[in-house]
Amino acid sequence: MAKQKPLSKKKLAVYEKLLMERKRELLKQVLNQDEDIDEIRGDVAADPLDAAGNSTSLELMTTLGNHERRELADIDHALLKVENGTYGFCEESGEPIHPMRLEAVPTARFTMEIQERMERTPQRFQQDRPRRRILLSDDLPVSTDDDE
Repeated sequence: MAKQKPLSKKKLAVYEKLLMERKRELLKQVLNQDEDIDEIRGDVAADPLDAAGNSTSLELMTTLGNHERRELADIDHALLKVENGTYGFCEESGEPIHPMRLEAVPTARFTMEIQERMERTPQRFQQDRPRRRILLSDDLPVSTDDDE
């Protein structure tokens, strides 16, 4: 198989911008959810029904936060691939990932064919999926005039 040419710098910049915008959105959401979780944890329920409601809300918010942290890890992985010149290529086959797939899922790691094969027989493929993202103070978005 002939080595495929990497994406143009212009295309890479478009995908990098998409990834960075999504990362910023997710960081804001996660931070807001963390504040809400802290508020619920600090709330003293007046009766068992309120306590159950708080517990359910807390569980839902934590689950949503976990999904967002996983997506942040996927974004970080994709941004690393942009930096090292491997973005847009399937991690399994080395083939280019179709641009329409990258536009729909900028964090895509595999071509559609490989992804479908992996979903049909997941035990055959041990994905090296990035783990849940731990937020650090350096990750926090810097407030700009655009945010207001």
